[in-house]
Formats: sequence, C-alpha cells, structure tokens
Amino acid sequence: MSTLTHAATLVLAPSLLVAGTAATAHAEARPATATSACAKGTLGYEAHALPPIASGVVLVTVTNKSHTACTIDRFPTVTFAGLDGSAQPVPPTQSGPRQLGADGHLYAALRTDDRSGSARYVPSLTVSANPGYPGSRFTAAQIGAPAPGIAVYDPITTLWKKTVDEAVGALPKDAA
Repeated sequence: MSTLTHAATLVLAPSLLVAGTAATAHAEARPATATSACAKGTLGYEAHALPPIASGVVLVTVTNKSHTACTIDRFPTVTFAGLDGSAQPVPPTQSGPRQLGADGHLYAALRTDDRSGSARYVPSLTVSANPGYPGSRFTAAQIGAPAPGIAVYDPITTLWKKTVDEAVGALPKDAA
C-alpha cells in the first residue's frame, strides 16, 4: 500500500465515525482499493447446470467463508479436464480485482458449448476465483451434465455478478 493511500485511509476513517450513517453509505458505494486478496482456504464454490441441461450453461457460485471482505479476480478461471485453455470472459477483459464481501456470494454464468462445432466431452471442470489458486473440481455428475460428460466447444464465462439473474443475463443472447 502506498504511503498516500495509507494516509488517506487514516484520515477517512475518523471522519466516517463522526459523520455517521450517511458518510458510511457513501464510502461503501466507492470501490475498495485497500482490500487484500482472499486467502485460498476462505473461498467455497458451487457449480450447477441450468435447465435445460442441453443448453450447456452452468451457474458458478463463489462464497467468501470469512468474516472479512477480500478480493478475487473479476471473472472465474474455468478449466476443463484434459483440455488446454480456459473459458474466455464476456465481455473480453483483463484480470483485475473484484471485491467479495464478508460472508458474501457472487455468481457467474458459464456457457460450455456454443454448438457451432464438434464438442469434446470431458469428465470434469475446475473453477477458481483467483487464477493463482488451484480451485475446486466438479465432475459432470456433480453439476448435472448427462453422459457422456460436459460438452465443451468455445467456452465463455461472465464476470462475477451480484445475482443469478444478472449472471445469466450477461451471457450473449445466443448462449443462454
């Protein structure tokens, strides 16, 4: 943390205590810049195929299991067993921090197959909220994908969103 940022934090904190609720609400609306990355053991994941199963859309949830806000990457890193590469974010963007509140949840929609080519089938996918962390592995059966496994062709993922509806709505219309 730079000295300037540290000094600004020290000056801001007492003013929030004195000013009360209005100042606190205003401060919470601004993006946090001093929050540290979530520790590996503090993140939990869920992944479930959304009906209809044939749509190739999986809802991914990340949960902060700690009582302290922290940051994750702005989109999940999703890899597929036996395949190189990962799902690409839509809209195309670079990695960057996204705040995850204390005990909070965020959601992303993942389209595994756009049906424009020959899909390959994999037995599992792995999800991580930080590309430097190993993430959690989900089998095709765990997410509800039918045999022969998870169909993968040109996979994409949304950025993390606050609600399931926002996540699913962020997929391109031909993907949902």
